[in-house]
Amino acid sequence: MSEHELPLSGIRVIDLTVVWSGPGATALLGDLGAEVIRVEGNDRLSRQVSSKVTKESIAATGYHGGTYPDKDPGERPYDRSAVFNWHARNKLAVSMNLDTPEGHAAFLDLVKVSDVLVENNTNGVLEKLGIGHERLLEINPRLVVARMPPLGMTGPMSGYLGYGPNFNSLVGIAAMDGYEGEEPDSAGENYHMDEAAPAGVAFAVTAALWDRETTGRGGLVEIAQAENVLVEIGEFFLDRQFNDRDPQVLGNTDPHALQDVFATSDDDRWVAITVRDDRDWAALVSVVPLADLAERGASAEGRRTESEAIRSRLAAWCAERSVDDVVKLLGDARVPAAEVMSEPRLLDDPHLAARGWFRERTHPAIGTHRYPGHPWRSDDFELAWGRPVPGFGADNEYVYLTLLGRTREEYDDLVARGLVTDHQIA
Repeated sequence: MSEHELPLSGIRVIDLTVVWSGPGATALLGDLGAEVIRVEGNDRLSRQVSSKVTKESIAATGYHGGTYPDKDPGERPYDRSAVFNWHARNKLAVSMNLDTPEGHAAFLDLVKVSDVLVENNTNGVLEKLGIGHERLLEINPRLVVARMPPLGMTGPMSGYLGYGPNFNSLVGIAAMDGYEGEEPDSAGENYHMDEAAPAGVAFAVTAALWDRETTGRGGLVEIAQAENVLVEIGEFFLDRQFNDRDPQVLGNTDPHALQDVFATSDDDRWVAITVRDDRDWAALVSVVPLADLAERGASAEGRRTESEAIRSRLAAWCAERSVDDVVKLLGDARVPAAEVMSEPRLLDDPHLAARGWFRERTHPAIGTHRYPGHPWRSDDFELAWGRPVPGFGADNEYVYLTLLGRTREEYDDLVARGLVTDHQIA
């Protein structure tokens, strides 16, 4: 299958998404060959980065200062943000202010020639702009409109505002997200809702496109992001309903397997070890001298009751060895074990290098850097890999002149009035 024969080749997606969950979904659609066009107002922070950011202003921001190459936002910080750039591959970008008559009209014309629209703004934003899904489907009945309200578009909680960690708390994930024996908030913020949504949304959109092949019509696809993560902790809800038990704060351990994360003799390098069953246990005790615990942990029940003692012995054993030695010794015995990777270690990981995970690309506003690759592969075709990031307004002429049929004079007038730019103003 060639680059022009990918599963979603010929499908045009309007991207009105922000932050992480929505852009992550449209990135997956772009991987499959869809033409993804980000619609961005030059008077908005559509990439969550202000054009006014300077190297000096981020010097005191700690971690976030490191999200720019060389910790320098440069002249176009909105093109240099790593948070945006990782999910911007394969995408096009057009400057279009939806709160102006000209931008509103251009957007509706783009809707007429598109197949999918994805948005994850606060409930009511599209309606205030006069582009709610009812209006969009009147204009283009074949359009698939994917909306991602955290708690649905209707109901008593549909107006709640927040982002990933807030809704993880609401659905219960945060109640389990602490270190063993500590309070649930001891492990920091959890963004799992943002991690889980992209794949679910991409699947829902492809399913809707498949259905359109039969019905000839698109429609609304509502993906309540909180519901999407609720299904991942369903057993804990059942345990509460039927057994009146609340989930324990387990940290790096597991309710069924013997598992934990252990420090090694290397400075701040850790290893995760899991014993799933009796075979893993027999392999573990052939490597680690557990003495009296070897027999007591030979059953699943024994490993549960002796978990703390076993993990304490494992911790002492790991602390005397390098992370590479621990992984090799246990790996040779086929015990699941791997280093807990820091970001610098991931860049040097030989396994990821052998798999070609990181891809090196060059961009005029960023320079040459490595970017994360695709999260999956297929034997049947090579997933699309376009430019690493669309510069703001980089595709204005293509969208306005080619797709929307605006004349050169009309386009130049929009540019002259500052309604269409190749740079962000806000």
